[in-house]
Amino acid sequence: MIADTQTAKSESGPWPDQPLHQLLYASARLTPERIALVDPANKQPLTGTEPLRLSYRQLTDKIDRLATLLLQCGLVAGDLLLVQMPNIVELVWVYLAASRLGLVVSPVPVQYQQHELGEILRQLEPAAVISVTTFKNDHFVAPLRSAIEKRQQQKKASGQSTPAPQLLVWGTGGDFDLAAAMAQPLNSTRLQDYLDRTSLNADQIFTICWTSGTEGQPKGIPRSHKQWLSVGRATYEGNQIQAGEALLNPFPFINMASIGGLFLSWLYSGGKLVLHHPLDLPVYLQQITEEKISYTLAPPALLNSLLKSPDLLASCDLSSLRAIGSGSAPLDEWMVAGFKQQFDIEIVNHFGSNEGVSLLCGPNETSSASKRARLFPRHNTLLEMRLADSESGELIEATGITGELQIKGPGVFDGYFKDPQKTADAFTDDGFFRTGDLFQISPDEPAFYRFIGRCKDLIIRGGVNIAPAELDNLICAHEDITEAAVTGYPCEVMGERVAAFVVSKSGQELSLEALSRYLKSLQIATFKLPEKVVMIEALPRNPLGKVVRHRLTELLQ
Repeated sequence: MIADTQTAKSESGPWPDQPLHQLLYASARLTPERIALVDPANKQPLTGTEPLRLSYRQLTDKIDRLATLLLQCGLVAGDLLLVQMPNIVELVWVYLAASRLGLVVSPVPVQYQQHELGEILRQLEPAAVISVTTFKNDHFVAPLRSAIEKRQQQKKASGQSTPAPQLLVWGTGGDFDLAAAMAQPLNSTRLQDYLDRTSLNADQIFTICWTSGTEGQPKGIPRSHKQWLSVGRATYEGNQIQAGEALLNPFPFINMASIGGLFLSWLYSGGKLVLHHPLDLPVYLQQITEEKISYTLAPPALLNSLLKSPDLLASCDLSSLRAIGSGSAPLDEWMVAGFKQQFDIEIVNHFGSNEGVSLLCGPNETSSASKRARLFPRHNTLLEMRLADSESGELIEATGITGELQIKGPGVFDGYFKDPQKTADAFTDDGFFRTGDLFQISPDEPAFYRFIGRCKDLIIRGGVNIAPAELDNLICAHEDITEAAVTGYPCEVMGERVAAFVVSKSGQELSLEALSRYLKSLQIATFKLPEKVVMIEALPRNPLGKVVRHRLTELLQ
């Protein structure tokens, strides 16, 4: 392990002022032979490569080697990396090598296709793109290469001459094979020389994550090391993570749930991080048993389904599990109570966003299953929170009145990437972020907030945001559609699914299969595809001509 010359500076509050990788290197010095990072058990069928199991000493060696390779590719502090990779150990190496060098990681979902990738490439203009050759038997890197080539054509047509980003691939199909290069001898003095002359600190941007927003175009959310450290400390303590625990991450490493919820908890605990995703229930349960997992995340629908499957639960050993975090949809009281009564497992309710919302309700806050399922404490050491009327901005202090949650604190982002107007719109004059989430001060428990809904027209399918405006525009471009709008409808498994309301030019009915074929031809991510089509004579609109989406939802119900 190359010495980490970037020593921690004085602390600001309870959070260390240091880049994230230093937490890992501190653990490596204390427990070099402890197992640190474990690949998905099914990595071979997912990516064609064998799963790895790395100690802290082996992990820091891999990080140093990758950092050296990225330097050889000409990448230096401040350069942007667009990363599209599944949850494998190489993705964690990328994050930590980037932290080591001062690079900025911008992760995107593995489901994104040329349509979404092209827009993010346009906004980000990264120095390099990192991916894998294959994923689930698909030539995974192909859409990325196509998106890069199309972006270069657009720049050439507009007179821009900036070079294309380097395509760095774990395997073949790119400009540089990272896997092959990692196996070759490397000169470690290059990295040490770089570290000696480069100043890094926790205020520098570490990630740019993406949210769909309501406008149809993805919005970049820059977050610094210090902002992640702040959120991570809160989730680490809120979930009662203990030093050296084994954690299982089944969520994609692209947003608050996995980065703030598990990656940071792992860095703070110095324990073992086991990777998983996409969700494969038999493999997931096998990992809990074999790796003796203490804490993991799971969507509410999965937890409900497990409690209703006693034979399945009887076939696996959950005795190591201390707690499970869950969120993205309201929890059921019977489920929270059931896991406690049957297995002595605490369910911790999470509510978060990439911008910095980080609410938890667990055993630190209440032992009541009914409160745990629906409420969040109003007082938070990380966040200053308040409710305001979403129209007038008037602050709400009375119970039972719905208002928008507004937040301020060290874990909240500073503004949207390259978009000062959206940033100005998102913050109040006194610096509070307008979350777009509706809460009430609970009439029965005034020390808690109760989640009511969203004042933004987002559809959240399986924990992933879908912008209705984007789908509206794409569907309306169909040659036989006069106008169209999508809305979400409830689903016990996914939280919400997408329904498309369509007005036909010819009067002919448009089938779900035909609409899906059309949207797939536009190279959009498949999780955005509608699962219902409703033919309608005209869309409901308000006096200003805006589509009233809740009326569409009412039609479905």
